[in-house]
Amino acid sequence: MIALGRGDPRYPARLRDLAHPPDEIWVDGDPTTLEAPAIAIVGTRRMTGYGERVAREVALACAAGGAVVVSGFAQGIDSAAHRGALDGGGRTIAVVGESIPLFVATVRGRRRPLVPRIREHGALVSQFAAPLAAQRWTFAKRNATIAALAGAVVVVEAGEVSGALITAEEARAIGRPVYAVPGPWGSSASAGANRLIATGRARALTSVRELLGGGPAASRATEPVLDALRDGPLGIDELARRMRADRSTLASRVALLLVRGELAALPDGRLRRT
Repeated sequence: MIALGRGDPRYPARLRDLAHPPDEIWVDGDPTTLEAPAIAIVGTRRMTGYGERVAREVALACAAGGAVVVSGFAQGIDSAAHRGALDGGGRTIAVVGESIPLFVATVRGRRRPLVPRIREHGALVSQFAAPLAAQRWTFAKRNATIAALAGAVVVVEAGEVSGALITAEEARAIGRPVYAVPGPWGSSASAGANRLIATGRARALTSVRELLGGGPAASRATEPVLDALRDGPLGIDELARRMRADRSTLASRVALLLVRGELAALPDGRLRRT
C-alpha cells in the first residue's frame, strides 16, 4: 500500500477538480488505474434483482470498452458493479469510507473474495489513515472522491435517502455528466434515481449506448477526440496536448467513448479508434 500526497506526481489530477481535494490518499493496488478513463456506477445497498442486472450490464460494457469502473465497495449495487467489471476482464477502483487496513480486516460475506481481485485488477483507495473507522462524514467525503475519479456517474438504484445521490450532486458540482436508470413505478429502491431524472439533475439511461447519445455515424462525424486519433493511437497525455484540452475534461469524454465502443484501449494504455 502506498500513500500519495498532493505533491506526488502520481496523485490523481482529477481529484484537484474538487473544492477540497484530499490532502493524501492511500492506494492498495495499481496506482496507474486512478488516471485511466473511468465510469462510476453507484446505488443502493438494498438492490433489487433488476438493479443487480443493470449494474452488471453497465460494468460489463465498461470492461469491454476499456473503461475502469469506480464505486464504493458497499453491499448492493456497488459490489455488483465491481464484480461485473472483474468478471468482464476489466479493472475497477473501490473507494472505501474508512482506512484500508480496517476495511480489509472487517469486510465479510460476498465482498471479501473481491478484495484480492480488486488489488490485482485495479485498486482499493481511501483518503483516511489507519486506523480510522467509518463514520457518516467519511462516507460523504468518499462519495465526492468517487465522483471526481470518474468521467461520468451512473446511478442505478437509489432510495429517497442514499449516498448515491450525494455522489450525483458532487459530480454535478464539478461538471461530470450524471445518468440515472429509471426504475419501476412505486419502487422504493428507485425513488431517488427517478427523482434525479424528474428534476433534470440526471439524464435517463435506458441502455448503455445512451451514455453518449446519437448514433455512431453522427458522433464520428463531429467528435474531436476521434479526429485527433485519425493518424494512429495516442496516450491520453499526448492526446490532451494535441487537442489543447484539459486532461480531466478529456478523460471524461474518453471514458464515455470507450463505453460506447468508439475507442479501444491498447495494452500499453494508448487509445485507438475502432
